[in-house]
Amino acid sequence: MQRVWQQIFALPEQPSADAGVLDLRGWTFKHAHSLVLDGTWDFYPNRLVSESDIRSGTAGDAVPVKVPGNWKGAMSGSPLGYGTYALRILVDQPLDEPYTFWVQQIQASSKIEINGCTLQAMGQPAATKELYRPMAVPYYVHYLPPEGTKNLLVLIQTANYEHGEKAGISYSIRFGAQSSIQKERWYSTSFQLATIIILLLHALYVCILYLFDKEQPALLLFALMLIILAVSISADNDVLLFIVLPLNYTWGIKVKLLSYVWMVFFMLLLTYKFYSAQAVGRGFKVYSLLLLLYTLCLCILPIHIVLSNATIYFSLLYMLPPCWMFVLFGIMVYKQKKDVGFLTFIGSSIVSGVIWGTTVNSYRKNLPFYSVDILAAIVGFSAYALKQYTRRSNENRLLYEQLLQADKQKDRFLINTSHELRTPLHGMMSIAQSEYDKKRAASPEEDAGDLELLVRIGRQMSQLLDDLLDLTLLRENRMVLHPAPLSVHTIAAGVVDMLRYLTDGKNLTLHVSVSASLPRVWADEKRLIQILFNLIHNAVKWTENGGILVTAEEADGQLLVSVADTGAGMEEEALARIFLPYEQAGGQDRGGLGLGLGITRQLVELHGGSLTVESSLGEGSVFRFTLPLAHESFFIDERFGRVEAVEAPDAANTGRSIRLRHKDDEPFLAGVPPPPSGLGTDEAVLRILAVDDDPVNLRVLSTILHEDIYQLTSVLSGQEALMRLEEESWDLLITDVMMPGMSGYELTRRVRERYPVSELPVLLLTARAMREEIYYGFQQGANDYVTKPVDSLELKYRVTGLARLKQTIDHSLRLEVAYLQAQIRPHFLFNALNSIATLSTIDICQMQQLIEAFSSYLRSSFDLMNTGRLVHLKQELSLVEAYLYIEQVRFGERLEVKWQRNYTGLLRVPPLILQPLVENAVRHGLLSLIEGGTLTIRIEKEGEQVRLTVQDNGKGMEQGQIERLLMKHKDKNSGIGIWNTNRRLIERYGQGLFIQSRPGFGTTVSFMIPLRPME
Repeated sequence: MQRVWQQIFALPEQPSADAGVLDLRGWTFKHAHSLVLDGTWDFYPNRLVSESDIRSGTAGDAVPVKVPGNWKGAMSGSPLGYGTYALRILVDQPLDEPYTFWVQQIQASSKIEINGCTLQAMGQPAATKELYRPMAVPYYVHYLPPEGTKNLLVLIQTANYEHGEKAGISYSIRFGAQSSIQKERWYSTSFQLATIIILLLHALYVCILYLFDKEQPALLLFALMLIILAVSISADNDVLLFIVLPLNYTWGIKVKLLSYVWMVFFMLLLTYKFYSAQAVGRGFKVYSLLLLLYTLCLCILPIHIVLSNATIYFSLLYMLPPCWMFVLFGIMVYKQKKDVGFLTFIGSSIVSGVIWGTTVNSYRKNLPFYSVDILAAIVGFSAYALKQYTRRSNENRLLYEQLLQADKQKDRFLINTSHELRTPLHGMMSIAQSEYDKKRAASPEEDAGDLELLVRIGRQMSQLLDDLLDLTLLRENRMVLHPAPLSVHTIAAGVVDMLRYLTDGKNLTLHVSVSASLPRVWADEKRLIQILFNLIHNAVKWTENGGILVTAEEADGQLLVSVADTGAGMEEEALARIFLPYEQAGGQDRGGLGLGLGITRQLVELHGGSLTVESSLGEGSVFRFTLPLAHESFFIDERFGRVEAVEAPDAANTGRSIRLRHKDDEPFLAGVPPPPSGLGTDEAVLRILAVDDDPVNLRVLSTILHEDIYQLTSVLSGQEALMRLEEESWDLLITDVMMPGMSGYELTRRVRERYPVSELPVLLLTARAMREEIYYGFQQGANDYVTKPVDSLELKYRVTGLARLKQTIDHSLRLEVAYLQAQIRPHFLFNALNSIATLSTIDICQMQQLIEAFSSYLRSSFDLMNTGRLVHLKQELSLVEAYLYIEQVRFGERLEVKWQRNYTGLLRVPPLILQPLVENAVRHGLLSLIEGGTLTIRIEKEGEQVRLTVQDNGKGMEQGQIERLLMKHKDKNSGIGIWNTNRRLIERYGQGLFIQSRPGFGTTVSFMIPLRPME
């Protein structure tokens, strides 16, 4: 192919340049092939001359130089420097279009001048390196000479301060008519673009194949090789890469060198993958290390150092892999490896491509881009991989057929083995049961637990044998059902009792929450027991702590049964295979054959239902299955006789295709809602007060709300509940409706007299969900209701939602008062600063004290503790003292402060609970009078409580104004006022502010803080 390519694009016989003159007289350029300006040119070393310099004789003496070639001989052996090439072209044939010069590459900058006309510059040639700018990419220039022109003086100024190997005109310059040059360049560019597109498309589909099968690294290597090969083509020849990326001269050469060495590296690595499935040898690792070092040095070192040593290291790294590959291909041919013809073809294509590349790069680029060898090697790689894939597919098909046959033989073996084991096992169970009965009859008080355990274990082994037999019956569609109306409540309770012994030694509870009032299902009793047994047994096996809950509900004309556990859970990958025979989510380390879930799903589908699972790793699993309900006709049929056995229909009639449920279709029975963000650690616990006259119902509530986030306190009457509400702060009240003495409705009404709906939610428990009862409960002030018997999941979410809502409102109240306190009024800030400024000229000592007080006030106002539930009284008093000191300095004798501290023990109070009262007393009570007044703050203990009092002798207020302050809703202009303080006290302690006032006699505001050990 190379020979054909050379003949197609061969240059015509033409004269060569001699002594700086190329005689083309008599040559017709129109519709003719382009020529190359090879031969001997005149060269002016270390001079950038022009046509005027040559005419005037100032250009100096020229020396002959070979083109294409290196100017080392003309530059005293140095490739670095600058100079001017000169060639006089003699022409005599008229041409109606411009002459075109196609410059392949000139190191490392050039500027073309023809007959004194400067046409184009590539880079910037200069006599000094500072003014010089390198750029060496192919380009072409057009020159339309005046009519009658017989000679063309071509001057090419060039400079090179970078390339240590190539300098000057490195490749042939093509010359001809514009149409001929453009046609030839179009051929070359088109071949390159076509090759690049083919390579990138191949890389794309190979990457897609790799995404489908990531266990085939050879696909990724092949894709990388194709991409790097496309980069190497675009970085060489016509340098199409510069069209896409704005690379400079330095990185253009670096990318070219790196792409070639990494291309052959990936070729070699891919050949290794074909050669052997084992890891590469030590020699390849050494080569890889050298390649990495070369890449690192190439990226870091300056370009002139790279180019000065490029030939040796690049040739070594570039030529070694093809030779290595040829040896590997030879070994594979010698070993008569399969598809050896493809390997020979690939090796020949690679060697041919290397030879062609070496020929083209030896100072001659007179042919368009040749891509046959590259594409042939890629086709060979693809064909070899496809052939291997086809062979492996055929081998897999044969293996599949053999596995099917082996699977049938295995099933037959298991059936025979199960029948052989059943007889001796039943004999052992019968003997153990007989001995157990004799022991119990002879001595009822004596413990016979070991024999009882032996009988239970024997039954389990019998169940495993039944599973093996059932698996074969199901596969062969020979399973026979005997359906009858059944109560899931009764069967589930029996299965749980049967398996309860498995929880010995575990912190695990089994709970059945299936109502006896649910409609019956139409199912085979034995198979229904088997379904529940397998699901509950599986849950017990994979759950160490927590609980297993069995629930059932009627949904869409069927009964939906759920088995939820709080065990280890499963990953998404395990969910796809747990229903396959002999598969277990966590492997075989916990015993069993992995048959139970697969058999269970098939049994459910035989009944016309479906089995689904939802699970998250570490959060437990929920298995749900549906069964058809038993209609009245089934009961009528049973009265007249036994229902006949029903042959299980085939999969097409039973709807055995599984409908996967979305994770949000059914509630997740394990766990509780997480707390909202922004709440503190102490608010993560929900303090709940439960009221019911029946201790059993309270026990049920405590069982359901057993998680750590619920702190449940139970009382037996409404009166006791009211007492506990006065003593402590609660997040939720749960009360039964029907109670002796005080009903839940009356208790709700009395609670609403003290607490708004948002400050203490009330949840009613009612046995009947009659509309009138629900409406009446809401009228009395209830927030929500739950019908008994309660559903654990529903109760948890309703309880958590109401309690979290209350906590969020409390949190917003605290944030509000802390925010408003942090928004220091501008006039207060201005006055305090004015006082400091005034004292700076009068009393420096008092000024310092005022600054300390002002700093303490600011620090306390911006303290993040203000958003918490409680702070130490000492912290609250420090804020008050700082504020009062500032006001006393400002108003002098108008403000007198008296402290009466009769209690000095530890006490925690709500943040910013005293400061608003003191500030209101000073601003509105005392300073509203011209003469001012006295402010008294008392802290005194009264029994098990501490009373805090703020008293002033200011202007006072009417009783109606007091009531408006306590009862009105806050507005945007209320500031840090009485309303917020009163509501927070009621929410925390059940009682708010006590205010006494008369116009002209002042105001007394006090509140009580209980002495609680936990606070």
